[in-house]
Amino acid sequence: MSADIEQSHEIALIEVGEEAPGVQHRQVGLNHMAWMMESLDDLKEFYCRLKEKNVPIGHISDHGISIGIYFSDPDGNGVEVSYELPRSQWNREENIFMGEGRMSGHFPGPWDEEMAATQAATR
Repeated sequence: MSADIEQSHEIALIEVGEEAPGVQHRQVGLNHMAWMMESLDDLKEFYCRLKEKNVPIGHISDHGISIGIYFSDPDGNGVEVSYELPRSQWNREENIFMGEGRMSGHFPGPWDEEMAATQAATR
């Protein structure tokens, strides 16, 4: 768990009670586990290793202050490997990750072509 103000992600453990519904997308349960890389170059190297090993990549998301590569482990668990800008470089807006007009495109790398294809397919 993180109590570090310099980090944007935390784990929250709460008791939901016996009457809580079962696991639901974006509700109770685990969406994915994430690991942060020390540098953007480290993330680029990791991406290239995934491609070399033919690991299917679910998607790549530029969140404005971070970029994440999402894939599944052999058991089907969601995994994110990402890089995040230092807090001093974060854009100061309320919806920092997914807000309308959020900053993006600050993480050029070997994934540019894959991200462009994904964006074109969702339009």
